[in-house]
Amino acid sequence: MYRNTFFKVTDLCRVALSNIVLKRNAGHNKWSNIKHIKGANDQYKSLLFAKFSRQMKLAIREQNDSNPETNSKLASIIEMAKKNSMPKDTILNTIKTQSNSKADVHWHEIKGPRGSIILIQSLTENVKLLKQNLNTLVRKSGLAYCDSGAKHLFIHKGILIAKPSSDLTNAAEDCIEHAINAGAEEVETDCDDLEPGHYKFLCEPNDIAKVRTNLEKYKYDILHAEEEHLPLQKVSLSEIEYEHLVKFINNVQGLPDVIQVYDNVN
Repeated sequence: MYRNTFFKVTDLCRVALSNIVLKRNAGHNKWSNIKHIKGANDQYKSLLFAKFSRQMKLAIREQNDSNPETNSKLASIIEMAKKNSMPKDTILNTIKTQSNSKADVHWHEIKGPRGSIILIQSLTENVKLLKQNLNTLVRKSGLAYCDSGAKHLFIHKGILIAKPSSDLTNAAEDCIEHAINAGAEEVETDCDDLEPGHYKFLCEPNDIAKVRTNLEKYKYDILHAEEEHLPLQKVSLSEIEYEHLVKFINNVQGLPDVIQVYDNVN
């Protein structure tokens, strides 16, 4: 399903832009189309910047350190945020706000049809209010909370999506050696969530910054770098069940204190 928020916001942007093209009429002038396209791009940036802000807050809370010079996780997220044109003032304001925050990390485990699991990570100062909002969504969706222990059905990893330089003529073969030398545990060159010519490197979460730096030495363009919880085993749903679960996940991700949502659905 949604392996990470990065791909989700990218898909949302593409859908929005495609809808713009489909809805164009002969009576619309050029300026009207430009305004619609700008609106879609602004929405995409807003979603992306919100994602980076949440990740920065989580990195600060986990390490109890708001200094990117000593917090490698925070530094890596800031680098990705800058690469995606997140304003410097927004980054600094996020760091300043979280430095004075008393928010804690919480995990919520939801079970769906056919053994599907939704793993929700939140960062909040008001866990009671968050649970009330989450309970409402769970009840309306006809889902339920797991008894306990669903988190062990996922493995915590660092994921980097990278595009090799055009200078690497044998990148498909060389990437294995590069992964080993960079400190990655595994590299995938062909999977459903990869665009052609892009590679996925897996590593320990604390090694993301190191692997990224080493891959950049081999002239890889790092497009995505963050921690994820990958399911040890996936389940398949019917189209109706899948759409129902997607709607629930979209609603959950709309809650302001939700950091990330993971699932084990194909």
